[in-house]
Amino acid sequence: MSKQWRIDAKRKLYVLAALGLVLVISGGAFAYTYATAVGTVNVGEPSADVATCDTSSSQPDWDSVTDNLSEDTTCGEVPPGDLFDITPNAAYTGDLQIGIYLTNAANLTRAYKYLNMKLYLEGSKEASETPDYQVLSMQNGRANFSLAGITSSSKSWVQTTQSDFEGGTLNQLDTTTSPGDVILDRFTDNVTDSFNDQSKVASSANVTISGGQVKLDYASGATANETLRPNAAGDKTNISLQEPTSGEHWDKVDEASSDGDNTYVHTNSWDLQEDLYQLPNHSTGSGTINYVKVYMVAKNTADNPDRPSAFIHIKTNDSEYSWPSLGFTLTTSYATYSHQWDNNPQTGNPWTWSEIDNLQAGVGLRAPKGSGPPGGRYSRCTQVYVEVNYTPITYYSRGTVTSVNLLSSANVASIDDFYYDASAIPSRTSLKVQYSQDSSNWYDSSGTLDGWDTLSQGSANISLTSLNWTGSNFYYNMEFTSDGTDTPVLDEIRVYFSAYFASGDLTSSTYDGGDYGNWDWENIYFAISEPSETDIKFRLRSAATEAGLSSATWYGPTGTGDYYTASGTAINSTHDGDRWIQYKSYFSGPGDATPTLSAVTITYTVALSGYTVEIIGGSYCLISDNTSEWATGWTTAPEFYCEATQR
Repeated sequence: MSKQWRIDAKRKLYVLAALGLVLVISGGAFAYTYATAVGTVNVGEPSADVATCDTSSSQPDWDSVTDNLSEDTTCGEVPPGDLFDITPNAAYTGDLQIGIYLTNAANLTRAYKYLNMKLYLEGSKEASETPDYQVLSMQNGRANFSLAGITSSSKSWVQTTQSDFEGGTLNQLDTTTSPGDVILDRFTDNVTDSFNDQSKVASSANVTISGGQVKLDYASGATANETLRPNAAGDKTNISLQEPTSGEHWDKVDEASSDGDNTYVHTNSWDLQEDLYQLPNHSTGSGTINYVKVYMVAKNTADNPDRPSAFIHIKTNDSEYSWPSLGFTLTTSYATYSHQWDNNPQTGNPWTWSEIDNLQAGVGLRAPKGSGPPGGRYSRCTQVYVEVNYTPITYYSRGTVTSVNLLSSANVASIDDFYYDASAIPSRTSLKVQYSQDSSNWYDSSGTLDGWDTLSQGSANISLTSLNWTGSNFYYNMEFTSDGTDTPVLDEIRVYFSAYFASGDLTSSTYDGGDYGNWDWENIYFAISEPSETDIKFRLRSAATEAGLSSATWYGPTGTGDYYTASGTAINSTHDGDRWIQYKSYFSGPGDATPTLSAVTITYTVALSGYTVEIIGGSYCLISDNTSEWATGWTTAPEFYCEATQR
């Protein structure tokens, strides 16, 4: 059945006898009856109307056709505007045929030469064609439109793929580890022991832990000396003279016993001149270096020197030092002069054997006086050597360090890496490590029971991913070995682990419920996994427009203070009637576990609310610009009649 309405721009009621038919409206649905001069044909058993046609509120301004008439304004564009609002019955599930009739063509012909109106119905089959409008004129008197598949349908919005979820805004969530699932994202943290104390050490044997280092312990022997003598030119050879004149400066001062004036370096320059000599690496010394003492045997040729004229000179770690600051005052006989450095002057710390092996020693000489015979103004050096005083030590052959549980206060999703920094692992020593989660069963990084990872000097990360360890338990056991001559040095360890963020949220992409509808949002369904102490809950917000979503309020099933926590819960009715909707999921967990979201489905029903027939343009020409010339009964305002029927 249908309801028909007409539009009279002058708000007049007309009897539509000119159409030659009468539409009989009954209380039935989806059926209609035409009465004609021949007979009556009944279609179906009526129970309600298939649709209603109502006059639109925004009509074309037909008065504009005759406003300001002149010779140049008798032709123009048809004024646009809405004609009818068509509302299908919510229970109707078929197609509709919409007919728009022009009912006063005879009166219009008294004012118009022609009148061609472009009628448009969004959602109709004709709206998808070219052209997308129908022409209604005084000649054809009717325009037809087809609306297919009119139904109040149940629909759903489903999100279940990685791209679905990534279309929204993710905060501390991960969609890549398990594509199609959403879980809490991870962050990396670590626990470090720099060995400034023993708070992270459960037990140790034969090692010393102090000053930020772990070393093998040792037993001390009797103090001894090792003497080092020049064996090559150093970084400076500036003393101007040597005797004999052939050979190198260093071989004039390298003898084990002073040979006096047989070999020496010398100068009578008023300005200071310096030599530095290379020394051999140590060979017998070991253990702790107590001091370094540098000797020179020197004299001058002046009976009454005016000033000090000799200095002991060294170079260590690229820095040079001389002693004494004013120099030694030499006599005319060879004598031994020396200076002792208990610590390396460049570092301020005890000497190391590496520093000994890179040490250069030498002398600085200048003329003892500035006047007198030239032969009485020389300073000479005939011998230079270095004495290294040390206390030999014997390191234990084996030592161990076992940690406490380093992760006891952490929530751990996975144990990832073990980092170490070993500043020294000399030859004939070794450093190894193994790991445990119970301080009883020990593994190497590949998972071999009772296995060890052998460390190299320097710093490195050892991956522990093959162990697949989770949870808040981790111990390491470090083994130091030596042949007694030296020790490995461990400066720092770290264990890296991953934990899940304690919370995260997903604000979904926006969803459009579709055109022409009264939207009844029904239920929210979700597929989730929630291990112990984890949780996922939801809220929804909706708006008439997509832009309105950003300022809309989030609701749970009963209000703003609760959440959707059970799949299949009915959606809060506050959202009904809104075209656009969005969900937000809230994730939480303890850090060592994560909930998982796999799918979200929102169901709703669309009850189609209406369509609008509108004039979108067209053209006309009037008979003249003088209405007095027009035939009696003329009008420029078309009158329309709307009919909606089953198709």
